[in-house]
Amino acid sequence: MDASVKASSTASALVVAAADKAGMEGIDRTQIDAIILRESGDSSFMKQQRKRDAVVNDRIAGMKRKLSERNDAMLDHGGGSWKIGIERELEPEVERLLRSRRSMSTNVVVDMDAFYMNCELLTRPDLADVPACVGRGMILTSNYCARRYGVRSAMAGWIGDRLVEELSGGKRRLVHLPSNFDLYTQKSHEVRNVLAEYDPKMRFHSLDECYMDIAPYLSLRVGKGLKHEHVREALRKEADGGIQRGRGDSKAAYIDLLKCIPPDTLLDASAAVVEEMRKEVEKVTGGLTCSAGLASNFMLAKIASDKNKPDGQCVIGPENENILSFIRDLPVRKIPGIGRVTEKILNSFQIMTVNDLFQQRSLIKYLFKPATATFLLQRSLGWSDSLPKLDDGASIEKSSTGQKGISKERTFRPGRSWSEIHLMIEDISQELSEAMKRKDLLAHTITLKVKLASFDVLCRSKSMAKGIYLQSAKDMLPIVAAMLSDLRKDHKGTFSVRLLGIRCSNLSHQNQLACRQPQIDTFLKSKEETTLSGTSNISIKGTGGAPGSVSKPIGEDKGGRVDGASSPRRKTCSNRSQNRHMSLTNGAENNMRIACPICSIPISGDNEELNQHVDACLKASSVQEVGSEESKASDIRKEKRRALASFFS
Repeated sequence: MDASVKASSTASALVVAAADKAGMEGIDRTQIDAIILRESGDSSFMKQQRKRDAVVNDRIAGMKRKLSERNDAMLDHGGGSWKIGIERELEPEVERLLRSRRSMSTNVVVDMDAFYMNCELLTRPDLADVPACVGRGMILTSNYCARRYGVRSAMAGWIGDRLVEELSGGKRRLVHLPSNFDLYTQKSHEVRNVLAEYDPKMRFHSLDECYMDIAPYLSLRVGKGLKHEHVREALRKEADGGIQRGRGDSKAAYIDLLKCIPPDTLLDASAAVVEEMRKEVEKVTGGLTCSAGLASNFMLAKIASDKNKPDGQCVIGPENENILSFIRDLPVRKIPGIGRVTEKILNSFQIMTVNDLFQQRSLIKYLFKPATATFLLQRSLGWSDSLPKLDDGASIEKSSTGQKGISKERTFRPGRSWSEIHLMIEDISQELSEAMKRKDLLAHTITLKVKLASFDVLCRSKSMAKGIYLQSAKDMLPIVAAMLSDLRKDHKGTFSVRLLGIRCSNLSHQNQLACRQPQIDTFLKSKEETTLSGTSNISIKGTGGAPGSVSKPIGEDKGGRVDGASSPRRKTCSNRSQNRHMSLTNGAENNMRIACPICSIPISGDNEELNQHVDACLKASSVQEVGSEESKASDIRKEKRRALASFFS
């Protein structure tokens, strides 16, 4: 192998940070990567990339040794292929995945075309055919003309300059525009207003990318023959809570309506709705175009949304042959979740396409960890479990809030003082808190990310004690500051920071926590032992304990036995007595809603009103009947202990 080929190969392994953007098809990637490596080969970033790449190379070498040993062992035992046995083991799982596909394509991913750049082109149409980008030090996005020269987002501005100048033979220059996020946010809201008419429960994962399920819309528009205006109003009312769950057009009713429509007719209608939606976005925004993918799951829809950019759409039918025909020839890097490292490992075993991924499923199961092998098998079949939940608004993420985490980070030049870094942490905490308040989110886990001037990435996470959820900046800041100090103390070498980020995860909506039905034992805590804080966080803290501590339930001894529980009636009387002295501080001041532990009705008044309501419920005959069933005392004690454990978790 000559030096030029070896250099370009090394460059590709080091500088390819993501799959090529739309508009970069057919470019001379080898030449572009070689230029980038030549210009930035001595940078701290490239030095760090080389270290990481060396680790990947060692990992690949280890895998190859493991494979060689397995093959040698088979030869020693008379030959035969061990892969056949693994393929047989996988057959039931493959069949299960194929059978469990969703039967209709109603998942849509809408992706705005070169969004930041096209927002600028609304007032600078002269730049449409000129290599141009948004951002100077770091490029946020580029137009399609600049992408032909390899200029893309997350690239250093001076690298983009050199690419355009060299690849054009000195005839062209890259134009840099300053970012204008007020404009981008305004246009994003215009897009959201249009798309919300088709799915009020849509999820935007950035200013320019939206995940939707149009099954409810189609069931009313096509299944019932309603006009768009009537469908829009019906969906809006349901999203606002105007229609009770479990009645009217519920999830089951939507699906039943769609099943009555011939599959081909439904697919054509879905494609027409997506086309209509995209044209309306262009009209409302004054010329911004978007592309879309329509498929039976969001993973496929995401890939499809990039297929016919710009201003196009790609429709994938729900049948196995439709899906496999679409994905089999795709490079493995096109699959969401397969990054640079995994791509390099797969390529080293001659696994280049999604079809190769499936054909080598036995090899993958042998070489990779079980979770990774399962993920790759699923993706090789175009299968994903990211189905939306029509009845609770969850979209691509499997969580109660519809997303796994929320984060903010900031990049800056290294060399900032320790006090400046602390001020930046404070600003990021405030921005993140405000974003969480807008989305009504609280977090149980907080993570600090620090990238050093050497491009080493350090992370530290902390989960709160059971029952503790954070939202306010004043609650986050001490935790983040402590983690930052620990990282600085533990790191050997210069602690020069170039990026700070905070991520909150294990999320829940504030109203979900406030209206969670606790068991009666939870309410038996005295004022000194229980605090439920409403606005900034919802927490359970012990007397004099540190933030995040949880006090032991009142009346419980070291063995987990609840005192006074031998008689259900005696327990009930004790509950009523202690309940009169219960205090839920900060609840009324923060308009917090607490669900009654007896009837589950949310109570938003003051402490006295809550106490009176619980007393009234305790007098109900259902509670008295429980108290009279002496023979069930043991079962009740066990149930209450389980309820306590469930509440605190």
